[in-house]
Amino acid sequence: MKLKLVPRPAASHGGVAVAGIDLSASLNPLGPHPAALDAARCCELGRYPEPDAGQLINAAAKRHRLHGDCIVPTPGASWGLWLCTVALLGREDSCLAIGPCFGENRRSAEIAGAEFEELRVWPADQESLSCELEVALARRPAMLMIANPSNPGGQAIPGSAVRRLCEQHRQTMFVIDEAFAAFAPAGTSVLEGGAPPRNAVVVRSLTKELAMPGLRMGYIVGGAELAAQLNGVLPAWPLSAPAMAAAVAGLTDQSHVELGAALGHKHVAELAAALAAVGAAPLPSDANYLVAHAPAAGEELRGRGIAVRDCTSFGLTGHIRLAAPKPDEMRAVVTAIAELGSND
Repeated sequence: MKLKLVPRPAASHGGVAVAGIDLSASLNPLGPHPAALDAARCCELGRYPEPDAGQLINAAAKRHRLHGDCIVPTPGASWGLWLCTVALLGREDSCLAIGPCFGENRRSAEIAGAEFEELRVWPADQESLSCELEVALARRPAMLMIANPSNPGGQAIPGSAVRRLCEQHRQTMFVIDEAFAAFAPAGTSVLEGGAPPRNAVVVRSLTKELAMPGLRMGYIVGGAELAAQLNGVLPAWPLSAPAMAAAVAGLTDQSHVELGAALGHKHVAELAAALAAVGAAPLPSDANYLVAHAPAAGEELRGRGIAVRDCTSFGLTGHIRLAAPKPDEMRAVVTAIAELGSND
């Protein structure tokens, strides 16, 4: 039997390393949200969760001051990206992505049968990025995927600028990956301006904000009509009971995310200074992670019990991505960076 979707091999991801300190996955450096963790542990497992994840919908709508009709619950941001591409792209549609980018972008688009192209414009200043986006959108792609802040780069652009692009290019569907927007400067999220334009959806990750990657939690935000279409193809029970309980608790209390964002910026700045001091080349970041050109550092850090993300799969040979460490990990990480090359 011929499948209607196109099977594709798995993409490479971080967060699977076995190490004393794992900086390959970029999570809230404060660790798991205490209330969310308690809620997940105490939830009722002897009965089904809500089939439509209504509690998450209500909590996310309240967070963004939107109507619940705009929210689509998903088990994580990667699942949200998959849903958007599979539901909204057709065979031989053109899908462009601003790169380097998350490996699931290509995989999801190709599963839908679309023609995918990654436009490698990073690192770039705001003016250069804007010019590249205009050139790309002049081609009238069916879909444009853009991460804000970028992944792996960590560079953010104002949400108002993204919103303007959506409104100027209504023939293109924008999928805006805001998995790390909660860790970026104010004004980064499109949602700060209200519901997205009619030709845009925003994908959010609670897994990263609440530092609970073992539970898959996220949601999509779109206009009511588009959100209804996406909700209409969701299977029942998109989130497990523990995931929904944790998500609602975390959405109700944003202080943990806000404090984690502030700590993340502090730790990223310290990592950048430490890397620069040993001759590595860290790149500016607006997120809770950074990329550095440091060809031998990944293997040396792993030898010291610290896992980082090798960026070769992003097409960035010789680069590594490091997440902001937890407070009790910071000294060990900075010490290990200071010792890079000491065995030469």
